[in-house]
Amino acid sequence: MVTTMDKTLAFNDAQYEVINMLSCLDDEADFRALKSMLVKFIDGCMQKELDKLYASGKLSDAKLEDLSRQHLRTPYKDRV
Repeated sequence: MVTTMDKTLAFNDAQYEVINMLSCLDDEADFRALKSMLVKFIDGCMQKELDKLYASGKLSDAKLEDLSRQHLRTPYKDRV
């Protein structure tokens, strides 16, 4: 468990395992190689989920085009 200024973070077993593995990295090149593998893994997971959304009809090129035209930004609150 890690405590930050505003909240406490609880790690699951997989996250602890990854942190333990990171402790053996010796240099920047090792870190970059691991980061590249993780990015490719997450990209593959996200692509599978997108494929499911397209196959189910929940997502389409037309829906993405419509989303690209929307202004979804959270408005700023007035500051005093």
